[in-house]
Amino acid sequence: MIIYNAEEMNDTSVSRLEDLPVEMLIEIFRYLSVHELYFSFSQLNIRLNSILKSLSNLILVTTSHCDSVFSFFNSFTLVRIQFINSTSSSLSQFNFSKFIGIRSFIIFRSIHSDRYIEPIEQLEQFICPTLCPHLQSLRIPYCSQALADWIFTGAFPYLKICHLYDTSYQRIILPSSTINTLPTLRQLTIQERNEDELEKILLLCPNLSYLDFSCNCALLSFIHIKTPYSSLKRLRLSRLKHFLFHNGRFDFLLSFFPNLTHFDLTVDQCHLYDDDERIDFVQIAQYLQRRLPHLISLEWRIYVTLRNRSSFYRHTFELISKLHPLFKCFGRFDTLIHIASFDFSSIYYYDRHFIRPSSE
Repeated sequence: MIIYNAEEMNDTSVSRLEDLPVEMLIEIFRYLSVHELYFSFSQLNIRLNSILKSLSNLILVTTSHCDSVFSFFNSFTLVRIQFINSTSSSLSQFNFSKFIGIRSFIIFRSIHSDRYIEPIEQLEQFICPTLCPHLQSLRIPYCSQALADWIFTGAFPYLKICHLYDTSYQRIILPSSTINTLPTLRQLTIQERNEDELEKILLLCPNLSYLDFSCNCALLSFIHIKTPYSSLKRLRLSRLKHFLFHNGRFDFLLSFFPNLTHFDLTVDQCHLYDDDERIDFVQIAQYLQRRLPHLISLEWRIYVTLRNRSSFYRHTFELISKLHPLFKCFGRFDTLIHIASFDFSSIYYYDRHFIRPSSE
């Protein structure tokens, strides 16, 4: 908090807002967005323009390089860009010099947004260690190999949040060595094509509290991790193929994350007839109670085999709901079984004290 001299505040010469001391103006401007600052105070006089252009910690939220705010201010510490179908902008049209020194950069996901950042190597022009040495948060739809190399070799030493929403668009290869770790990274979203990459990520990022991992293939057992990964609180595993709950791997997987509070899982059951298991929710509930005592939220999407599809009806869900306090909401569509601890507009909702279908 800035303290001002009483005599200065009572000076009758201060009769207009623009006559206030610079420190007080900066304190006032902190509560306004860049668009509010621009449309309310820019171009009033040279002094105010100079103060506005010198402001730090400015947040830019825009859809176009033609935004008047973007052309007026000198730099930003946080940039959020959302490309929409009607915009005429592409990433290459932005003045990258105004992104130098940013701490947070976000490109919102939108339909057909890929055409606005092609080629994806455009990102490397400003998201690089020399221009953004203090980068703390990065959320982008796509990632080039060079940018991935910088991220996973620790070239951004302050990076805490990294969400690469769709690396399947261009496959990236993680470093083969896990000697250099990323101790500051706390949140990671990534899509990979190799099942053993999950273990590599956990070795590279020893202090993750949130991980969203998709691989579209079978999940292998961990080999190099010998102790529980205690820092992880939120885990989302998606698009796992040939998944079995009762061959020991599911229980083994849960044992590595004893402090999970949120667990999202999307899997396809194994379609090989010899491994076409019947899901035993009594046993699964026991796994959860034993391995994840801190769990408060779950959402599972299980694509069951045709053979198992007939096993899930209203009375089945009612029985399952009694096995674990987080088995509350259920939905079924063809081979998809949806189970969650919260209402996702489900077909059936069950409360342990008053059990009834939500549709009634």
